[in-house]
Amino acid sequence: MAAILTCSRPECGISKTGICAEGHTPLESCPSFGQAGQVEIDEDFETFEAVDEGDDTEGQQSIEQTRLLLPSGEPLSPIEVDRFLLRKPAKFVTVVGEFDSGKTTLICALYEKFLKGSFAGYIFSGSNTLVGFEKRSHHSRVDSGRIAPDTLRTSLHDGLRYFHLSLSHGETLKPRVELMLSDRAGEDYEKARGNSELVDTLIEVKKASFVVLLLDGARLVDPVQRAGALQAVRQTIRAFLDGGALMSHSKVQVVTTKFDLLKNVQKRESLDLQVEKFQAGLFKDFSSRLGELSFWEIAARDPHGDFSAAHGMAELLMSWCAPSSSNVKPEPLRVTLESEFDRLLARIPAGEIL
Repeated sequence: MAAILTCSRPECGISKTGICAEGHTPLESCPSFGQAGQVEIDEDFETFEAVDEGDDTEGQQSIEQTRLLLPSGEPLSPIEVDRFLLRKPAKFVTVVGEFDSGKTTLICALYEKFLKGSFAGYIFSGSNTLVGFEKRSHHSRVDSGRIAPDTLRTSLHDGLRYFHLSLSHGETLKPRVELMLSDRAGEDYEKARGNSELVDTLIEVKKASFVVLLLDGARLVDPVQRAGALQAVRQTIRAFLDGGALMSHSKVQVVTTKFDLLKNVQKRESLDLQVEKFQAGLFKDFSSRLGELSFWEIAARDPHGDFSAAHGMAELLMSWCAPSSSNVKPEPLRVTLESEFDRLLARIPAGEIL
């Protein structure tokens, strides 16, 4: 015999669970709650009470072990990217540019194109960073209440983050391409240009399949800022090469952003000649130290509508998704042949050795 909680309502299970069916807390606030009575308790209930009153740490630990962590949808940290790579490979596209050069706008423009359907022959197959894409893209939409489209800037305190896109070929639906697009505040890259120690911390440049180096079209239009914009790109390539972030196999794409602003610029011929001379100088000075150096022009977003959204970005995306081709020739392993057995193995073609 033991004292248990009772309730005048027969459907209430307070005597077994200790919880009021109406959710009253404290229990005394329930009008149907009764006084403790002497009730016969069966063996199963005694077992329940003993477990309930005892230490439930072991049961809590078992729940924690079976709990699944769902992706937050926010941009990925380097550690989260490493976990992703344990399941499948990915191509890394590192977007480098100064503050307000168009890094985040480029990334969001790709995402918004896939919201409308296929793009550049590929279809959207998923993303682990949908929440991050939506937050960055919100300011460019009507529901944001803004007069003109804009993009949320990357905070300096965010450090390095990655946006993920999973794409499939529109016709074959395979193979699927996993893209990791880096996002880092432009101030970090500005500091690294003059400090080789900071270049060494830019891990996204070292592991990149493609390094997209942005040339701000808005600064090109301004004759006062033009020389500084061109020089910033040159200094960045030189600093990355000297600091070991770029190597002989690195693929660098110099991308002129905001190309729509160059359409009606005065003395356009003079500007074009200056840009062509600049590109020729980069190719002469750095192409031999890189795996690939190419030049592109895009207008990710044109508020005036003269260019379609993501103008020039289809070709850029296709270059990222194209099957990788390695131009590196394997070097033969050179070892000293010390015995007759070693010399015998050296004379036998590798395919015939079982």
